[in-house]
Amino acid sequence: MNWDLVITAAVGIVSGGAIAGFYLRKQTRGEATAGVVKESMEALRSALETLTSQQNVFAVTIKSKDDEITLLKDKIKELNLRVAENERKVAGMQRTIDNEIRLRKEAECNICFVSDCELRKPRLGTYKKEVS
Repeated sequence: MNWDLVITAAVGIVSGGAIAGFYLRKQTRGEATAGVVKESMEALRSALETLTSQQNVFAVTIKSKDDEITLLKDKIKELNLRVAENERKVAGMQRTIDNEIRLRKEAECNICFVSDCELRKPRLGTYKKEVS
């Protein structure tokens, strides 16, 4: 036997095994990387579905709050009108009360309550309250 042939055969087997092992390792790494990428994509898809459902819930909530705000703004307008109307009524009543107080003060100063008084102004039975 020739030692050259044996050494060449041994080197060929070892180098062939090394090359096969290198390719097999690369393929195994590629499969592992593909598995990680696939899991990552599934996680992203799940996160996207969750965000989409949350966005839909938020949109419905915001729509309901917008409707509620619109109703409350209308109610505020109505209540402001009521307040203005009541202020107008109170101002009219205040004018009436002030006028009545003024007329009574004037009457107390000018009218004598003694029925047979000669100085009485105006004469008994002639005083008429002014109606405006």
